[in-house]
Amino acid sequence: LDSNPNSSVAVSWKTAEPFVGVIDYATRNDYETSGEFTTTLNVPAESGSNKHVYHALFTGLVSNTEYAYRVELKDAGGNTVATSALGHFWSAAPALDHFTFAVYGDTRTFPKRHRMVIEAMEKDKPRFIVHTGDLVEFGGVDELWDNNFFWAAAPLIKDAPLLTVLGNHEQNSPQYYAGFILPPGAGQGKKEWWSINYGVVHLVGLDTNALTLPHGFTRMREQIEWLKEDLVKARADGAKFIFVFFHHPVFSSDISYYPGNTGLRTLWHPIFVKYGVNVVFSGHCHQYERLVEDGVNYIVTGGGGAPLGGFVATPLPGSIKRASELHYMRVTIDVDTATIEMIPVAKVEGNNVIPLSQKPADVLVIHGK
Repeated sequence: LDSNPNSSVAVSWKTAEPFVGVIDYATRNDYETSGEFTTTLNVPAESGSNKHVYHALFTGLVSNTEYAYRVELKDAGGNTVATSALGHFWSAAPALDHFTFAVYGDTRTFPKRHRMVIEAMEKDKPRFIVHTGDLVEFGGVDELWDNNFFWAAAPLIKDAPLLTVLGNHEQNSPQYYAGFILPPGAGQGKKEWWSINYGVVHLVGLDTNALTLPHGFTRMREQIEWLKEDLVKARADGAKFIFVFFHHPVFSSDISYYPGNTGLRTLWHPIFVKYGVNVVFSGHCHQYERLVEDGVNYIVTGGGGAPLGGFVATPLPGSIKRASELHYMRVTIDVDTATIEMIPVAKVEGNNVIPLSQKPADVLVIHGK
């Protein structure tokens, strides 16, 4: 998603060699009525990054409308060398207050398990997806992006824009910054942290790794000031819901990460309380946990495909629900109500992956401000 999802959406692709990209698109209704696309974009072969990553931006879209598109690759002689499957996406609208999106994280390590989560998510037809970080095991290894993450996610992300935040396993890699079009923000590449309005929802992505990077204290100060200004503006602009996404949880009953990142908790939790953040989503801990602290809902959703983890015997006082399962979050906006459901996909016993019901195992209902 770009800065204005009401009228623009970006599509990205990667090739082994430089090719010209020809991108055709039309409203889904027009395409299915006539069998023809109405608009074509041409992306020169030399415009890709050194790893042949390309982006095209669809602009002038009609709000709250479904589109169909296709990417065709041509060599220097104009010959078609590859054609993508037909993809679809929706534009947003300023007051859009009925839609569904998905949230998940920690997909590294087991791409087949990640694919199971994606296939479950597909059934919901989410407008977009937010990933809470650790997309791959090592962010600087191209093969892990190509053969693990994008292989697993491909069936869904051709039809649903993907928003991401940095995990520690991305290692602040060039591949991460080159691979995704993200909303405008600040920090490295102006997209280390970001925010966007989608209908009545304001979404914020943060970087919990900032302190570990060069000039970390300066980065974190900049991020905090940016965050405060962004939240003030979101409420002034009339956002009904504010959702924040980042990787390392500030509260956690995970056996290896208890009680969460206390440093970030000191820095960020008071801000979330002061500015009325509705829900904070994070990952890093490979399980599901929902907590409430000072009126702020915290959800740890790290069940996207990494090895699952356990919990301490005595969870944090604010912990409401816990599960060590592959899962994702389904978020449904319906006028003034947001329903956030944990959808269990599978449990893991030894080397056995056992499918689960995909019926909501935990439900949080909140009302907009």
